[in-house]
Amino acid sequence: MRNPTLLAAPHRAGFFSGSLVLLAAMAWWACVIVLRLTGVSLSWPIPPAWLHADLMIFGFFPLFMLGFINTAGPKWLGVAAPARMHWISSIALYALGSVLVALATWMPSLHAAGDALHVVAWAFAVWIWADRIRASTAADRRHAWLVLAAFVLALPALTCQLAASLYPTALHTALWVQCAIQIGIWAFLLPVFLIVSHRMVPFFSSSVLQPYVTWRPFWLLYTWLVLCLAHAGLSLAGWADPRINSGITDLVFAALLLYASYRWSLRRSFKVPLLAMLHAAFLWSGVALTLYAAQGLAASAGIYMGGLAPLHALTIGFFCCTLLGFVTRVSLGHSGRPLAVARVTWVLYWLMHVAVLARIAGEFFAREATLWFSMAAVLSLLILAVWGWRYVPMYWQPRADGQPG
Repeated sequence: MRNPTLLAAPHRAGFFSGSLVLLAAMAWWACVIVLRLTGVSLSWPIPPAWLHADLMIFGFFPLFMLGFINTAGPKWLGVAAPARMHWISSIALYALGSVLVALATWMPSLHAAGDALHVVAWAFAVWIWADRIRASTAADRRHAWLVLAAFVLALPALTCQLAASLYPTALHTALWVQCAIQIGIWAFLLPVFLIVSHRMVPFFSSSVLQPYVTWRPFWLLYTWLVLCLAHAGLSLAGWADPRINSGITDLVFAALLLYASYRWSLRRSFKVPLLAMLHAAFLWSGVALTLYAAQGLAASAGIYMGGLAPLHALTIGFFCCTLLGFVTRVSLGHSGRPLAVARVTWVLYWLMHVAVLARIAGEFFAREATLWFSMAAVLSLLILAVWGWRYVPMYWQPRADGQPG
């Protein structure tokens, strides 16, 4: 990261490092799944599913978040950007941790070191964001405070992950992994994605859809966040006692998410493709919670179905599609380019939805499951590789309009 342009703004460094880790994680997982499909049996020092969860939850999403929040956050708060060495240090340390975790397949001793760097770097990032909030005199800092709360809750998730990598053969390692997954997704990632969507989707919509009534009540956001924590708690309890599930909670959650998608004008958003990318991605949150609700209610009746379909509807459908939408928008806007989606980007975005459907299909067609999983993994990798080829160079190139940043 010695390129001066790459370090000219937080989003450049965060998005660049996040993109590289994302591509590395997807390439490794595609290899794992394809090897399974071809019948090749390898002895892995770390269970691939555990390393997959670590990389997909904690590997790259936080890097994109640090790039976004240190760029857009100060504008929300009306304060100066954080000190340059502060955001560079937090992003660089976290990225190094992600690289070590990605290398752990071949050198298992690096796993704990990478997770330890994640804890240290994230604690520093939390301090940086808290300092910016304290410096602000903005009348409305609710979104900022809620993001901070979610960032703080990432720390116990990262700590559980560190415990699991430090003691991979301990009696309670599986419990540590499960805590890291549930807290990481439901108390950290999903809250952050919902908070940012609550603030930005209606805002972007109001700027291009006319007439448009901005609707983003805070009771809705607070309810979402409470339901996130409820799901996390019930899932952990259900891991110990299968009779417990979050079916009813998730049904209410799904209804509120789908209603928000309707109120935010999903259908009208397709007039502007860059906006539709955010709306269509948000729709996956409601679909995912609907699947979770159906799965939980069916389990209450003694019927077990769907496997990890709801999880991947949430993580690939909502998280990854939202990531493509937001990062594409920020990359274009902050590189001085027009806010217009090229045809190739539009096609790639919808292919990512196809990858989600393929991954979900694998949970319902057991005989061909590995084939479906391989299709989803390889397609996702190709999509992200082509997207990266188009957008990653923007992070080390000067702005097209000659402006700083």
